[in-house]
Amino acid sequence: MIETQRLRLRRIEPGDVEEFVALHADPEVTEFVRPLDRAAAEERLRKDEEEWRERGHGIFAITDLSTGAFLGRTGPKYWPQFDETEVGWILKRSAWGHGYATEAAGACIAWAFEHLDVPYLTSMINPANVRSVHVAKRLELSPIRDDVLLGDPVQVYKAKRPAQG
Repeated sequence: MIETQRLRLRRIEPGDVEEFVALHADPEVTEFVRPLDRAAAEERLRKDEEEWRERGHGIFAITDLSTGAFLGRTGPKYWPQFDETEVGWILKRSAWGHGYATEAAGACIAWAFEHLDVPYLTSMINPANVRSVHVAKRLELSPIRDDVLLGDPVQVYKAKRPAQG
């Protein structure tokens, strides 16, 4: 579990499926990510459990620290086709514009560098996703290449591992 000033990031659980489905059913939220129906969401959560077991990381639910309300998700995901670990973020529309994505993704990146043996992390963002591009810039991520993820164009941003000592 990770806590920030306003948020709690905890491992997503099967009991979060309703919130997860609702998050991925909003057409504005899923403009740049895949929508998921209940069966697909349950499968994604099942695969996430495997990723936690096999790789030691996966999806975090982003919740409001004071109320416990589900706001979205973040977390590291390993993409074998790139041999890279990405930190992504998705928030409910009602949570947009409050700085939660920057706060959650920044905390997740710090956690990943503390717990994972990776030289860098990526964030793969559709170039038209202006909100996420702004989050990447606020996190001081650097664009490193254009690529294709799941058939969609993305610009890949890089978070460098902080220098030790």
